[in-house]
Amino acid sequence: MNEDPRQRRIDEMLDRHDIHQVILRLARGTDRRDSALIRSCYHEDSFDDHGAFQGTGTEFAEWVPVTLAIFAATQHFIGSPRIELEGDAARSETYCIAHHVFPESDPEGARDSVMALRYVDRFEREPGGEWLIRKRVCVWDYTYIVPAGERWPWGEQYLLGQPNGADPSYTL
Repeated sequence: MNEDPRQRRIDEMLDRHDIHQVILRLARGTDRRDSALIRSCYHEDSFDDHGAFQGTGTEFAEWVPVTLAIFAATQHFIGSPRIELEGDAARSETYCIAHHVFPESDPEGARDSVMALRYVDRFEREPGGEWLIRKRVCVWDYTYIVPAGERWPWGEQYLLGQPNGADPSYTL
């Protein structure tokens, strides 16, 4: 039976899209410190290596909110991942610029730790068709720290982001 090459390309595009959505969901879960959202990106028996943390995706989901609690805000800007499909498995590499903003109350004052990193992932498709991370390695390329000004100096008429479920992305 001949497989339609056009349909194969459509299936590959859908697989790449689904994998990309997991990567974006994990970044959102991290910035919102949402353990359930982070956990939803990993297989139960997965492994994550973030250097300072090494363990399962479930353990990582519990570690993130505690570890990031020292920051006033974080944002992970995700580049387009390079994804190599291998049947029900895939490898990806995703560039990321991550900002970790220390609050003004920090002993060293408000500052932004800017990190350039890459996520090197192994994905596997669940029997039901969902792509999840089997293994993630965070590769650090460089970092620098810059002073940060006021969080939002233009007044209270602007809706400010929150690193939790009170963020407008949950309520609007």
